[in-house]
Amino acid sequence: MTERDPRHFFMAFVPPTATKQEKQVTVGHDGKPRFHPSPAWCAAEADLRAHLERFAPSEPIRGAVVLDVVWAFPLAGHADGEPYVKRPDTDNLQKGLKDVMTSLGWWRDDAIVFSEHVTKVYNRIPGIRIDIEEVEI
Repeated sequence: MTERDPRHFFMAFVPPTATKQEKQVTVGHDGKPRFHPSPAWCAAEADLRAHLERFAPSEPIRGAVVLDVVWAFPLAGHADGEPYVKRPDTDNLQKGLKDVMTSLGWWRDDAIVFSEHVTKVYNRIPGIRIDIEEVEI
């Protein structure tokens, strides 16, 4: 595995806990609610993008994808490897991550991810580990 392998890499940073599902609501002049990404998600998205950019592939993956992601959060008094059983939920974490990966060109549409395994743990080195396996169909 090389340092810049777009299919197997680890990004050492404190993973964001804000998710794309968090919305900020304003009321328009017509009295109808308007939903906008929360400032926390905007910051988290920018952080994810900044870390993912250097691993982005030169060409998008075209086959079916198995995606394995480990979200490693700071120990904060917990044991290394202990399950992280707090919010955010794994599906909410994954949605934002896959959308950023799509925008950076891993694939044209994250619908090609047909199988994924997501793990949340406490780790002495916080970050996100991503392993992508392309399955020819």
